[in-house]
Amino acid sequence: MSAHRTYWLQAVLLALLALTGCRRQLWVYTDEYRQVELYTDWSLCDNRPDGMTAWFLSYNDEGNNRRITTAEVDHAWLNLPRGLFTGIVFDWSPAEYVNQEFCGMTKPESALVRVRPANPQPDYDEELYGPTAVPTGMDIPVVESTKLYQLSVTPDPMCADTLKHVEILTGVEGDLIPWHDREEYKSSLMTQTFYCQPKPITWDLRIVIHIKGIQYMQTVTGTVAGLAEGVWLGNLQHTSSTCLHPLDQWNMQPLNDSISVLSTTIHTFGLPNGVLTRTGGYAVPDLNSVLRLNLRVMLRDEETVLYFHFDVQPDDVTIYQAQLVARVEIPIEVDLPYVDAKGSTGFDATVTPWEDGGDADINM
Repeated sequence: MSAHRTYWLQAVLLALLALTGCRRQLWVYTDEYRQVELYTDWSLCDNRPDGMTAWFLSYNDEGNNRRITTAEVDHAWLNLPRGLFTGIVFDWSPAEYVNQEFCGMTKPESALVRVRPANPQPDYDEELYGPTAVPTGMDIPVVESTKLYQLSVTPDPMCADTLKHVEILTGVEGDLIPWHDREEYKSSLMTQTFYCQPKPITWDLRIVIHIKGIQYMQTVTGTVAGLAEGVWLGNLQHTSSTCLHPLDQWNMQPLNDSISVLSTTIHTFGLPNGVLTRTGGYAVPDLNSVLRLNLRVMLRDEETVLYFHFDVQPDDVTIYQAQLVARVEIPIEVDLPYVDAKGSTGFDATVTPWEDGGDADINM
């Protein structure tokens, strides 16, 4: 072999060795190596869901958060990195909640579920959505285009539980491990087991009003101001911020010959944080006109419109803590005036009042 050819082969070998030494290390994700198991008990909820979300939020700022949505609602395996977390477990997935949104889901202290604004927003009726409908100082946003208070939809029923200060002791701090270490990594994992028991975080608000002359009523709608806007998921505490909810579906039931009951029930996030106090083991509303109930009643002549505004007092509210129900019963009987039905002749033995129609605003 000539000296020139020998030199050329040596150069090729040196180049191959150099390239081999600079070769990038191969890494693999740890997704398939699940070392945390989660048992979930849904017995406190009305129904066992077909899906759940487990959202683990890290206490550091490195973004090591994990979220999984699964149909395995009783027992699920999770892959979590080392570190300290708050785990938030709730039924279904965030996308399945049409009426609420999840905000600040990067840290335990900012994780929030809250009601969405109604779409579209109302562009009329200041008595239901304007200054008369909301007590002074209540922190409900104002829609810039209409100058009316923002109307929020009512939340979908929701169950949740929180695992606070969960420390993951096994695994790695990130997502990747060297490819050649995968078997050793798998054998080093230690199983950690956690248990949670989601419970309802939405309440029912029941409103009951005694009314005279209900036969003269054509339609009724309303709003209620002062209920909690949402729930902080890190500690399952109601927000102190409030919202304005619609009251559209009403039921009417005769009580006796002259008085009927007008009632409705809506899903809510309950009373704001700080409103409920505990006395002798019972939850008691600590209200100072915190809730305001607003009604718009159109009478059967389809011209006369009456407005009623009620500032709800502590004695008007009964809390059923075990059922997550707040019942508001207005003690004042609403008395509707007589009007002829639309299209009637109007002949009667007495003079019919309210013949000019129009709006009347009545504060209670």
